[in-house]
Amino acid sequence: MKKIMMILWTVAFLLAVNTGIAWLTNSAFIDFSFFLGLLVAFAIRFFNSAGGHTTKAIDLQVQSSTGIKQESETKKFLPSTGFYTCLAYSAVSLVVTFFYYMDYFV
Repeated sequence: MKKIMMILWTVAFLLAVNTGIAWLTNSAFIDFSFFLGLLVAFAIRFFNSAGGHTTKAIDLQVQSSTGIKQESETKKFLPSTGFYTCLAYSAVSLVVTFFYYMDYFV
């Protein structure tokens, strides 16, 4: 039940942001959907991964101020339901965009 709620909240967030962007720019809904899905998936990955550049920078600051060497974390990312939902949203919007703008692609 928790995963279903996460999927529904993620899709609702993506649809709301996409609708807001389309309304503000006075363009079609589908114009930003693919890129928005990828952008949110990238943001989820960036803020939920451990051992990246931000973690290393903080570790170096702590080491320089305390003089105590810390063990470094290995880089890891455990994908969440929201991440997979954003990827699925991007895939579906890519297909819909292709059919919507078929005259331009073919």
